[in-house]
Amino acid sequence: MKNTKFRTLSLFLAVSLLLFCALPLAAFAACENGGEGDAVPLPMPKENAMPTVPSSADAEEAVPTLADDTKVSSRFLELFLGKGEEKKTLSLIPGGNIFGVKIKQCGVSITEISESAGKTPLAVGDVILAVNGESVTGAADVSEKIRRSSGDLVLRIRRGEEEMDLTVTPSGEAGAAKLGILVRDGAAGIGTVTFIDPETGAFGGLGHGICDPDTGELIEMEEGTVTDVILGGVRRGESGKPGELHGVLKREVIGNLLENSECGVFGVLTHADATAEAIPIGTRDEVHEGRATILSTVKGETPVSYEINIHEIHKTSGNTKSFRITVTDPTLIAMTGGIVRGMSGSPILQDGKLIGAVTHVMVGDPTEGYGIFIENMLAAMPEEVLPEAA
Repeated sequence: MKNTKFRTLSLFLAVSLLLFCALPLAAFAACENGGEGDAVPLPMPKENAMPTVPSSADAEEAVPTLADDTKVSSRFLELFLGKGEEKKTLSLIPGGNIFGVKIKQCGVSITEISESAGKTPLAVGDVILAVNGESVTGAADVSEKIRRSSGDLVLRIRRGEEEMDLTVTPSGEAGAAKLGILVRDGAAGIGTVTFIDPETGAFGGLGHGICDPDTGELIEMEEGTVTDVILGGVRRGESGKPGELHGVLKREVIGNLLENSECGVFGVLTHADATAEAIPIGTRDEVHEGRATILSTVKGETPVSYEINIHEIHKTSGNTKSFRITVTDPTLIAMTGGIVRGMSGSPILQDGKLIGAVTHVMVGDPTEGYGIFIENMLAAMPEEVLPEAA
């Protein structure tokens, strides 16, 4: 039954088409602003090995967090703990390998408004949903509709939680009309796989969501794909300047994304390694202060285990900052300075169990950061691919 469900899901996902008319060149954005010494999430670096992101601490990107009173889904508790008193065990394959992501968002975001736009009701961060009553399919579609217009346009936009109709007047004649705006309809970058379900190939990664760089809001994803990555090097982290992995996304699609949530991204890999060893997950009650390890790929193609210490555990946390971590491994510190962008999602292991993932780095000290409980990630996972406990 389980395998049939997975084959049906894979067939459905395989026919999905991903069209990108505009992809950002900068790293994925933050939903929290981090000042000097504050923790900032580890947005996925851009898919280009050459440019770097802004180094200013105030420009660091972050992701939204859930409230501390967030409840773990009943579906997850049922699968992990069982309906009765009989406790079940959930085992997953720890990740640690780098993956590339391309997502197409719902609607088209306005990223910049030039002076040529004049007085306009539009604002940076507005999401265009329709033009003159016609739904938009992407950035190129919006540009074409504007270019061919010969009068006022009514744009259906989403601003925050509210949708509204705004009337705008393009400049220029039909065939060359302009609104003086720049738009984006997707994002691309690299991150780290946290876990893989050995039964279905379902996976989770990042430990936080992918957010709009202009509004800080979680991107509402229409569809997304997963690729392998060719690592091109690493920029070491320094105080005030978080480091970053550089890489190039391969063309071949190796999986599909189903969910972009505040506690991670989730999907299905078409070529998951079924021979890798699965290990039990550890609940928040089992996490303790002291030694642990992370699995990360910062060089080559194979994840390597690095030593860390865990402290300041927030047992009731429902967000992406469940506990503090300190990198103590001299090899990792020598190569990267500590935690860098692209390591987001690196699985954290303690006492032979998968307990969480790396999510944040401290701006003032790249050896310091935060991790998320694995339970928080699983609670955010789409129900159709949620792993079953044995």
